Amino acid sequence: MIAVLPPRLAILATGVCFSLGGTLIKECSFPSLERAGLRAAIAALTLFLLLPEARRRPDLRILALALPYFGATCLFVVANTMTTAADAIFLQSTYPLWVTLLGPWLLRERARRVDLLVLACIAAGMTLFFLAPATASKTAPEPRTGDVLAIVSGASYGVLLIGFRWLGRRGRGEQCAAVAWGNALTAPIALLLVPLLGQTPTAGDPQSWIAMAVLGVVQVGVAYALLVRAMPHVPAVQASLLLMIEPALSPLIAYAVHGETPHWLAIVGGCTIIGSVAAGSALARPAAPA
Repeated sequence: MIAVLPPRLAILATGVCFSLGGTLIKECSFPSLERAGLRAAIAALTLFLLLPEARRRPDLRILALALPYFGATCLFVVANTMTTAADAIFLQSTYPLWVTLLGPWLLRERARRVDLLVLACIAAGMTLFFLAPATASKTAPEPRTGDVLAIVSGASYGVLLIGFRWLGRRGRGEQCAAVAWGNALTAPIALLLVPLLGQTPTAGDPQSWIAMAVLGVVQVGVAYALLVRAMPHVPAVQASLLLMIEPALSPLIAYAVHGETPHWLAIVGGCTIIGSVAAGSALARPAAPA
C-alpha cells in the first residue's frame, strides 16, 4: 500500500491515520505512560520493518532528536488521557509558534511577516483554551493539566521539526532513522517512568491491546512510513495543508465514539489555531534555491 498510493493521497492517508490517536488512546485501560511506551515499541518495530533506511546505527545527530520526539509523542498521549481529544490536538497544533520563535536561533532562518501574524493568531487561539472553563469528565479527568501538557507536546514537536530540517540539510535520509529510533528510545523511557511517577502497570484487556496495536502499527508506524515516502514528491505547502485533516477529524471521531463535546471557547480557539496555520501554509513562498 505504501508504495502504491499516489503521493498526495498518501499524505492525506497519513493525516487520517494520525487522527485516530485521540480516540484510540482513550480506549486503553493502561496507565498513560504505559500506553505511550507500548505504542512506541509497536511503532518502532513497524517502522524498522517498513523502512529499510531506518535500519542503521544511530549517530549523535539522530540521538539528539530522541528527547524532543519523546516530548512530542509521550506527552501527547498523557495529555489525551487528561483532557479532551480536541484540546490535545488543537494545542499540539501550536507547534508553528515554537518553530517561528526558535527557528532564527537554531536554524538561522528569519521569520517572515506572515509568520509573525500566524504566531499572533496561534497565541490568541491558545489563550481561548484557558479562558474556557476546565470541566472534568470521564474521558477528560484533569483538563487543565492535560491542556498544559499538550502545549509542551506542541513545543517539543516544533523542536522536532526543526531537528528534521537540520538533518535534511545533509540529504542522507536520516529522518527515517530518527523517527524509528525515536520510538525505540521512547518505549523504554516511558515504561521505566510508569512506577517512578506512581502509576501501576496493568496487563490490560483485549480491547486495550487491540487499540494499542492499531495505535502502534497504523496511527504511528504506517502513518510515518507513508509520510516519508510521499514528502519528496509533494510541495511542503500542499503537504501541510493535506495534513490539516488530522485536527479536523480527531475531535469529530472523539465526539462520535466518546461523546466528547469541547467548550465553545475551545472550539473557537482550535479553529483559530488551525485556520491560521492553514493560511500561513497557503501563503508560504517556496524557498529560493541554495
